[in-house]
Amino acid sequence: MSAKYQIRCAESDVYVIEKEDRFHITINARVNPLSFGNKLAEFESMDKAVEAAERFCRMYAVSKEYGYHLADAKLCKEGRVPISVPRLINLKLSMDELRQLLEQDAMMNRVAH
Repeated sequence: MSAKYQIRCAESDVYVIEKEDRFHITINARVNPLSFGNKLAEFESMDKAVEAAERFCRMYAVSKEYGYHLADAKLCKEGRVPISVPRLINLKLSMDELRQLLEQDAMMNRVAH
């Protein structure tokens, strides 16, 4: 297992790790630099994994603006259904589309309560 790519993402580092002919995206807090962190998603090629890692970082920044935090491989917010990170990455939403999705979720939550 070896890191093939690294990007700073909020208070963490996101890695693309090659493992058994697959490429895993992992996230690790900078306060614990001794590991490669928690797996977020898996891809067949290095190019797709790097693209997904960069997309995740942008999505993570936007989701934090809406009060979400990362738990395992899900974006979570109290009172909301967790959002699967692998599924969100694979949707390939623009940042505007992600904002609309998160705003819709917030609106639906206000209507439901």
